[in-house]
Amino acid sequence: MPMIPELLNNRYLLLQQLGGGGFGDTFLAEDTNMPSKRRCVIKQLKPIENKPEVYQLVKERFAREAVVLEELGEGNHQIPKLYAYFTINEQFYLVQEWIAGQTLGKKLQLEGVQSESFVRDFLQEILPVLDYVHSKKMVHRDIKPDNIIIRQSDGKPVLIDFGAVKETMGTIINSHGSTTSSIVIGTSGFMPAEQAAGRPVYASDLYSLGMTAIYLLTHRSPKTLDIDHQTGEILWQQYTLNISPSLVRVLNKAVQSHWCDRYQTANEMLEALKLNSNLIPSTISLLAHNYPKEPGETLAQNTTPLQQINRKFLIIVCGIIISTLVSIQIIYRSVLHWFPRTELKQSIVVTPKINFPKNYDFTWISKRQVTDADLFDKNALELDILRNSIYARYGRRFKSQELQQYFSSQSWYRPIYSPESFPDNLLTPLEQKNVAYILEYQERNDLRWVR
Repeated sequence: MPMIPELLNNRYLLLQQLGGGGFGDTFLAEDTNMPSKRRCVIKQLKPIENKPEVYQLVKERFAREAVVLEELGEGNHQIPKLYAYFTINEQFYLVQEWIAGQTLGKKLQLEGVQSESFVRDFLQEILPVLDYVHSKKMVHRDIKPDNIIIRQSDGKPVLIDFGAVKETMGTIINSHGSTTSSIVIGTSGFMPAEQAAGRPVYASDLYSLGMTAIYLLTHRSPKTLDIDHQTGEILWQQYTLNISPSLVRVLNKAVQSHWCDRYQTANEMLEALKLNSNLIPSTISLLAHNYPKEPGETLAQNTTPLQQINRKFLIIVCGIIISTLVSIQIIYRSVLHWFPRTELKQSIVVTPKINFPKNYDFTWISKRQVTDADLFDKNALELDILRNSIYARYGRRFKSQELQQYFSSQSWYRPIYSPESFPDNLLTPLEQKNVAYILEYQERNDLRWVR
């Protein structure tokens, strides 16, 4: 890939690389032609197929998609504005508004599981944005925690990284001479079956949004959640605490396996969310109902004798329930204290599932720098395998039974060196950097399986 000049298009000063992947790279830049030297995001995109006839098709489609992106950004303040687009050396560039803030993925890493109130507020603020996107006949196709930024200035969620432009880069001419896209846009676990098959609908975005909300509530990758094979229902509620049945109903409907069984529009899901939030009054609101509203007003002035009796009865019942719960908690802690801690810890150790398919292609990790986006949805054992795959490619054996068993099942693996005799200088500087990066990520997030 040709090097990008420091001053791109004689205008944009590249400050740092924000990310990279199969579709291209993303940079933070400064617009030197603007008096404010405003910052912007530049996305560099490269077509999959390098043919003159394909390039012309991609160029035309890229221009059409840029028009849509401009319209979306101008019509909704929770979508980044498109400032410019251009081509250099048969590569395509989008210049978009820089959103200062934190992705939902990063927020979850730093803060852990999010509350129901946060998730409800988030859904109520992002669903109108999605409704607007769908009104423009566009399916986002890659809704996930890393593609939603909580804007620093006002706390609003901003929807980024639309999939249509990426799909354009996958344009090819098949054996019949017709054009098609060679890639499926979306992220495994967050996209539904019809999207993985290349047939996304509006309800596909609602599925992805529902899985994003579940991820916020559980901090578990969608790929690690079990499925009821009789109903197709995703089993996630056991990983949460104190989630209201109303929110559970909304999310379960949003992530139904067949798109016909989900909400058909973002507005329909929003109305269900609002309706269900008011179905069950809280104990506090029950107790507060008909209490004195003004200073000096007494309970007798504000309620009938029957209401007063019912209220006293309700207060007594609530007091008994609370006392019972406190007593149970005390007894539980006392009984728990009798057992040796080591035995308890051993009894709950479960080897996490490995979600890498057989013969998973690890070669990319030796070709480009690893980012947090590559790691955020993987469990501790998967991260250990990913990091040690760099060594395994050079024939290293492993003391860990889990690692050795996994790599021995790979068709490309040829064990040569013992752990003690493995020459570290076989690794390239990029591979050494990636090993250190993954290890630092694991330590930071306490995601080490093999110690």
